[in-house]
Amino acid sequence: MISIHVQILLIILFWNSDCQIIPRIEECGLSCSQGIHCKSKPSSGIFNSFCHDAPATLSSMVLKSMKISTVMKCVQGSPCSLHLNIKGTLSLDENIRGLEICSLSLDTQQSQCTNVRFARKKSKMLNGKKVQVQFNCIEVNVAQHIYVTMKTVPNYCEVKLSQEYYVEAGKFDYNVDRARKIISVNVSNFLRDQDYYVRLCHKWFTCEDAGAFAVIKGKEPLKSVSLKYSQLLPCLCIEGWLAIPDARRIQLCPFENGKYYTKVLWDNIVYNPVTQTLAWEPACPVLVMVNLCRLMKSNDHCEDIQNSSKNSPEKVKYSRVDTHPRLCMK
Repeated sequence: MISIHVQILLIILFWNSDCQIIPRIEECGLSCSQGIHCKSKPSSGIFNSFCHDAPATLSSMVLKSMKISTVMKCVQGSPCSLHLNIKGTLSLDENIRGLEICSLSLDTQQSQCTNVRFARKKSKMLNGKKVQVQFNCIEVNVAQHIYVTMKTVPNYCEVKLSQEYYVEAGKFDYNVDRARKIISVNVSNFLRDQDYYVRLCHKWFTCEDAGAFAVIKGKEPLKSVSLKYSQLLPCLCIEGWLAIPDARRIQLCPFENGKYYTKVLWDNIVYNPVTQTLAWEPACPVLVMVNLCRLMKSNDHCEDIQNSSKNSPEKVKYSRVDTHPRLCMK
């Protein structure tokens, strides 16, 4: 006999009306604010790899707020390609001639660098002013892991911005229909000419199948699928990946932080009268303290049975258990 008092709060999740898509451009390039003329050229990154001590008058905050996103370059008659869209803010200074922007693929160790130079006369007139630099000509692949750096030219020590970035591989929006036990998944932010796989899985050391995966065809206008589930468990996740070799998988586990989904974890308590074993095997990885206890008649308090405490992330098993109407597991 197990008495559990749980309050269940139903959370109704609606489609996100702000479903994002990857912005499209027809051509890539470099732009600088404040009307400053700037130009770029490919760089090996070798000559600017060694840093120098910054002048005493130069603040370490002269370079700040680098932001990275993904854009899709689409030219009529050619396949679309993904590019990094890199923005950074620089305070103009007479000791700085330009910027160097580099990207390193952490998957292949290939790097690309670009040298950005400002028109010296105009930049001297605006000394101390902030200029935003935007560059979006570094081509990348979907689901690629990138390390981006932005340095001054000359390269001053401790005046540098760096950031790791994953190229978008899909974004999920979902809706739960509890009556029909269906999770509807909408996917955005992936290349339109690529197919996309979506599945439900139970997250243990790896994410184990919780049903068949569905395919979203890249050329179809509808980018959503409906997936059946048996129970809303804390470890139930939505997983998606592009239909390409070694694609990075993204996961969304919307129920993992909810106490509202833990009641079903008690459903797997089983007593075997032949072997006299009482066992509980959770459907999700959860670290628990389990005790056998005796329910008192006087105040409904369950008094722990000595030496019955078990602490386990997996199956809990008690041997030679006698049946008794007031024996409980807690």
